[in-house]
Amino acid sequence: MEDARAALLDHVQPSVRQVILSRVRSQRVAKGRTVVGLASRSTEVFFIVEGTAQAVLYSANGREVSIRDIGPGDLFGELSVLDEQPRSASVVAITDMRLMVMSPTDFLACIESSPYAALWLCRRLGAEVRRLTERVFELSALNVRARLHCELLRMARTSASQKLTVNPAPTHAELANRIGTHREAVTREMRILAELNIIRNGRRSLEFLDLPGLERAVGLAIGEMGELDGRA
Repeated sequence: MEDARAALLDHVQPSVRQVILSRVRSQRVAKGRTVVGLASRSTEVFFIVEGTAQAVLYSANGREVSIRDIGPGDLFGELSVLDEQPRSASVVAITDMRLMVMSPTDFLACIESSPYAALWLCRRLGAEVRRLTERVFELSALNVRARLHCELLRMARTSASQKLTVNPAPTHAELANRIGTHREAVTREMRILAELNIIRNGRRSLEFLDLPGLERAVGLAIGEMGELDGRA
């Protein structure tokens, strides 16, 4: 996975890089702590060195909605620097974390001093728009089974392990929050996938045994929607 802090600073002039590196500070966050809160006016940019976090929103009745997972090499907080608006979501530590924190002034100095750094950031934001577009489609057009298959396929493709193992894996409740359903529905569908030898569940691990089979299931679901669109 690309190291966002290194990639950003690689695009700026050495003199600018050295000054900014001297001011970046390290921060440790314990599991379960909120790093930034929804609507907060803080404007630091965070680069994850170790650990994982989740961007989440909460409904009025307390339901948690997962927006995205954030892991080593990722950054978050840049939107509030770019548009000068409050935080758009809360970011909660899923594990103990180590972060590098950059001031908004230094982050903007990187972008403003180098067109290559600006283009790098544009490409990252573009990739995030594409990912969110996929999720909007899935939530709007696919049933629970297909949505779960799509989420699992994303997890498999971003797995750092060559054995296609996610450890620690999200709980069924966490998966439900990601795809807009309830835990019981996820448990039922995960049991079916295990019986088909597509996945294997551990205590907090998830191994993908038949990735082509999962890809075919996703392709079939999306293909069926394309056929329906064509008949409309």
